Amino acid sequence: MFNRLLLIGILALLATACADHREPENFAPTVRIVSPVANARVTRGDGRPGAGSFNGSGFEINVEVVTRDSVNVITNESLNIRNTALLGNVNPNMPGLTVLFDTDLVKPDGGIIPKNTNLAALFNIAGTDDTPGPGVTIWTGWHVLESIPVGVGQFTITVSVRDKAGKTGTDKITLSVAEGNGIATSGQALTPPPSATLNTTGPVDPAGPVVTLLAPRDPSSVSTGPKTSPTPPTNASLFFIQVSALDISRAGIGVNENGEGRDDATRGTIVDPTQSSKGPNRYVTGLNVTFDVPLLQPNGNIIVAGGNLAPVFNIAGSELDPTGYVRTTFGWVVGGSLLMPVGKTSVTITARVTDNAGKTGSATRVVQISPVVNGQALTPNS
Repeated sequence: MFNRLLLIGILALLATACADHREPENFAPTVRIVSPVANARVTRGDGRPGAGSFNGSGFEINVEVVTRDSVNVITNESLNIRNTALLGNVNPNMPGLTVLFDTDLVKPDGGIIPKNTNLAALFNIAGTDDTPGPGVTIWTGWHVLESIPVGVGQFTITVSVRDKAGKTGTDKITLSVAEGNGIATSGQALTPPPSATLNTTGPVDPAGPVVTLLAPRDPSSVSTGPKTSPTPPTNASLFFIQVSALDISRAGIGVNENGEGRDDATRGTIVDPTQSSKGPNRYVTGLNVTFDVPLLQPNGNIIVAGGNLAPVFNIAGSELDPTGYVRTTFGWVVGGSLLMPVGKTSVTITARVTDNAGKTGSATRVVQISPVVNGQALTPNS
């Protein structure tokens, strides 16, 4: 009896020890295609084989990747992770990313990208915020300059992300091509040209665009970047902001989203750096995004608290929402440093979008400050 009781006690102690020292669970990354939204429709674009056009399908793909353990998804957060020369290969700035369309695509030069080619190298930007608990949230985005071939009425996008341990998360979305009955042929044609005389200082109007801040993730905290001039992508805040605006008044949200007037190498971007601290982004005059703290840029310029950050936004794209309204999405990776006043532990982000009729919609989000100063350190690659 004694030996039996002793054995039971030993087994109980061993079970307790194992429970207290069990290995942590390993989770695959959670991957979500945030835009286009589910059941959205996109335009075909004006490009045809042998006769390409920069007026392509013109929507924006944004992908959210949530990790839930200490295993990293290798990512060099940056305002430019794109390298078209590597099309079909891994993107060295995010080697675990794979993006596939089950249709051919027509490039702006008229060439063809065969279906199921890895498109990760075409992505423009990537950034990270610090979400509660183990892991982080990584975002990456791409403005699609390519066109959908004639005859393709529906296609599926599949996005997979692999972490350093080989665990893979996947999401997919099926999109319909909108055409006929006067529907715009390209993403650029979904939105009118920006108005140079737009009044963006009026009050929020219930009939104005429905504005949503989709990134950073809620709840989340963000890195400040260094107090001295940042040097992205090595050292900066590097979190991702995504603003969505639904044009419910059908007045049009003026955007030059494919960068007409730029050199070919920078088409598909809306950065307007010479306007920083001076005025609106001339590619999207109705966008106004502010922080309630100053932003120190890599060149030493300071955008004051409340100053319009729209000139440094990276990409924009448009789609037809399931409701039939045009939805335009804007994306930016913060390549500067937040200059935090002593004792302040959060940043308020306010996004205002004014349509071409002068109606304004607004959204606000408060994000906390991460103890990790350098955004790149949230996804260490070693």
